Amino acid sequence: MKSVDKALGFVRRVVRGMDGYVPGIQPGPGEKLVKLNTNENPYPPSPRVLEALHAAAESAVRLYPSPEATPLRERAAALYGLKPSQVICGNGSDEILAILMRTFVGEGETIAFFQPSYSLYPVLAEIGRARTTSAPLPRVSRSSEMGDIPVPSLKAKIFLLTTPNSPYGVAFPTGWVERLLDRFKGIVVADEAYVDFAAESSLPLLASHPRLVIARTLSKAYSLAGMRAGLAFAHDELIREMMKVKDSYNMSRLAQVAACAALEDQEYFRTSRDRIIATRERFSRTLGAQGFTVLPSQANFIFAVPPLGLAAGILYEGLHSRGFLVRHWKAGIVSDGLRISIGTDGEMDALMRAIEEVRRGNQ
Repeated sequence: MKSVDKALGFVRRVVRGMDGYVPGIQPGPGEKLVKLNTNENPYPPSPRVLEALHAAAESAVRLYPSPEATPLRERAAALYGLKPSQVICGNGSDEILAILMRTFVGEGETIAFFQPSYSLYPVLAEIGRARTTSAPLPRVSRSSEMGDIPVPSLKAKIFLLTTPNSPYGVAFPTGWVERLLDRFKGIVVADEAYVDFAAESSLPLLASHPRLVIARTLSKAYSLAGMRAGLAFAHDELIREMMKVKDSYNMSRLAQVAACAALEDQEYFRTSRDRIIATRERFSRTLGAQGFTVLPSQANFIFAVPPLGLAAGILYEGLHSRGFLVRHWKAGIVSDGLRISIGTDGEMDALMRAIEEVRRGNQ
């Protein structure tokens, strides 16, 4: 077999030198693990989704989908009180973020975000040969403290505001986002992947702030992680520019059908969401009573720092060996904690028993 070195020489230098985004571990074939590491919904999607998918799979998959996802744009616009021209759809919110980068950020220009935030941001910047700047996000003990966080003085083309934040789960109040829009002169992207589990959204600010873009996903609250359905809301003129750089048929026909059906069944959505929030609050209290520091989450996960004497890495390994996947970063400012997705009540009770086993074995 001939050496591939010559072929690799044609790869862009920036790609050869970068580290790609690292998703959470996915169980292999036959592995029986309780998966609480990638913030999926533990409940199935609305039955309407499955019915719609079955009908579409029988009759329409041989045809290209709507290139602009027109039915989904119309459905989302009606639900959120917007015009269809204010909505763009994507292959998950990750593609929405990539579209934003291609639209607004050129080579050598800068994007800004808090640290920690979604770890895809710097990867997208590297791909586009853009620069990054960040401000530290302080940890808070109560949600009311989020409004007191100073608006950072960063110069950039775009500010990517993850709210609720990942991995902390904390959310910025609408008033804080408005202060950011007043002081930051570029495009503000409210990355609201987890907003369905939060108390507030930036959506009311859209009408009066043409530099605001809101990114959403149906992966979390609507149980469509496997379908890859994302949305962005913005001023018509911004959406028009974003449409120019998206892929021709960037959402499959089945993804569009599933997303429309999911948005139609708001009663099912609210029931599923409320169950997750109730479990999140109960599990947070339980961990707190065991000496963990739990940040005030408004997402479908929590960030928890173990008590003294139990390192997060040791707890992670102990849980993994007992069949539980949670998320741990070995380095950086979040290495002292675990991000734990909220599963069913039964899964969280089993996880708590496993945590207690690891603690006893570590004493």
